[in-house]
Amino acid sequence: MSLDIVPRITCIEHPGAVHDVDGAILTLGGKDALRKTINSGGQTPLELTLCPEDRFSHPIVSRSTTHGHSIVLQVKVKKSLLAQHGGDLRKTLEAHRNAYTVTPCAVVNCFVRFREMADYQYSTLNSPFVSSMRSSLYSGDCMPILIFIVDAITQLTFSDSQPSTTDFDMPPPPRFSRITVPFDYSYRQNPAVHAVTDASGATRLVNKSIVQRLFSKVVRWTDAAVPDESYATKNLPVAKATAANPRMLDIIELLRTKFEERPIWTRRALEEEALDEDLRHIWASHVKFALPYVAFTWKSGPWRATYTKYGIDPRKDKKYGKYQTEYFRIAAKDEEEGKRPGKTVPLKDEEDVDDTKPDVDVPTHIFDGIHLPAGRSFQLCDITDPVLAELVLHGGLRDEADEKDGWYKATTMSKIRRIIRLKLMALWNGQAIKQMDVARILEEASDDEEVAAAAAAAEQSATEGEEDARATTKDEQAESNEKEVLHAVSAVSQDGGHKLRELLGILQQEEGEGERGFVDADEYEIFDDDD
Repeated sequence: MSLDIVPRITCIEHPGAVHDVDGAILTLGGKDALRKTINSGGQTPLELTLCPEDRFSHPIVSRSTTHGHSIVLQVKVKKSLLAQHGGDLRKTLEAHRNAYTVTPCAVVNCFVRFREMADYQYSTLNSPFVSSMRSSLYSGDCMPILIFIVDAITQLTFSDSQPSTTDFDMPPPPRFSRITVPFDYSYRQNPAVHAVTDASGATRLVNKSIVQRLFSKVVRWTDAAVPDESYATKNLPVAKATAANPRMLDIIELLRTKFEERPIWTRRALEEEALDEDLRHIWASHVKFALPYVAFTWKSGPWRATYTKYGIDPRKDKKYGKYQTEYFRIAAKDEEEGKRPGKTVPLKDEEDVDDTKPDVDVPTHIFDGIHLPAGRSFQLCDITDPVLAELVLHGGLRDEADEKDGWYKATTMSKIRRIIRLKLMALWNGQAIKQMDVARILEEASDDEEVAAAAAAAEQSATEGEEDARATTKDEQAESNEKEVLHAVSAVSQDGGHKLRELLGILQQEEGEGERGFVDADEYEIFDDDD
């Protein structure tokens, strides 16, 4: 049978369970509305009113589509066969494949569907004001005589009284919600959630992506006091071994032992000296969660970014000055080219470098003035450079700790910082440095008496330099200038500077080992982490 002779029809999909065909047609606006939609090929939309007796009920507007065609089939099968399968047509056709006939009845070329969400509904059936509107404004529906319609409309009155806030009687707005299509929330199972079985055999869901809470106690320089040893017991959960951190208790015990030996640590120092190879690799997942049970951390001040044993306030005792930290941030020309510190680079002249010798493995928290460290933060006690170590050991101390310089005087800390900067930049750029540059920093006066002595020595050395310049060659002049600087430093150290003379002896000894090039201060720029 050819489909060309089969009639074309419009299919209207009613979203409700239709038991009364006449009632379903009424919810769609009646037969007239259906006729207009069918004759327009679906261009005139239908309005589905779930409560057709209420004029203020918000309808659902239909949408039409002509994509795709369906065929309406007429299937004939005996009632007795259908009864054998409980009225299930599909099972009947599958069981009796040759006992039925199929005939095409129509081709559906237009579908009218309701895919929008229903709006919020507000019933006005019990509203007195809407009832009066219905009997007056809408009276034309049942009164054919015009004069009666006009009289009914004029009978509509509005109350002058203030409406009640609890019983506000008025028609609802044309629409409550502007959302007609449901959101696509893309609901799916969280891939980080897994079902685990605990020790009791119960199954529960665990989100493995949740970051474990870190109970670190942070102290600022302005805080009046530091937490004592009872802080962890009173404020932290009871430490216990878990599936995520089975070594928790062992790590806490190890840290307590290390903090008894040394009360203040940086993270790098703790990793290099206190932890074994296995614990270094699980710092982020194990060790850092055990530290709050043993120590607190400083957010500002000379001990910034260090872990300090509970009950220890380094601001109260000068013996904790050696645990102060200094941070250096480098911005050099080579940084723009992507150069970064990798292996340690010894501070030597190019002709002294032996490529056959392996690089020295220096811990990242140690600064020896010879090898470029991977870290940029150092505790004063971890500086092994001879000159700097002497300054740390015998530098001038204050009566009260300072927020910037700690227990050391400003002049001492200035010298330490400048010398470290000088050597760091030389190592960073692969350049050499003369120890006379360090001597010029050390010779700077530390108090008023030393300022006067340094000025007199500088004037004397300048006069002697002019006389020697007339009688020496260019090479002899360079050697004489070095002696003049050493002489000036010696003049400064006459006033009880025994340790300063020892530093100068170290510098003279290093100068005798070989000539070193001078790094011009204009060739680099270095910043402290003060911002």
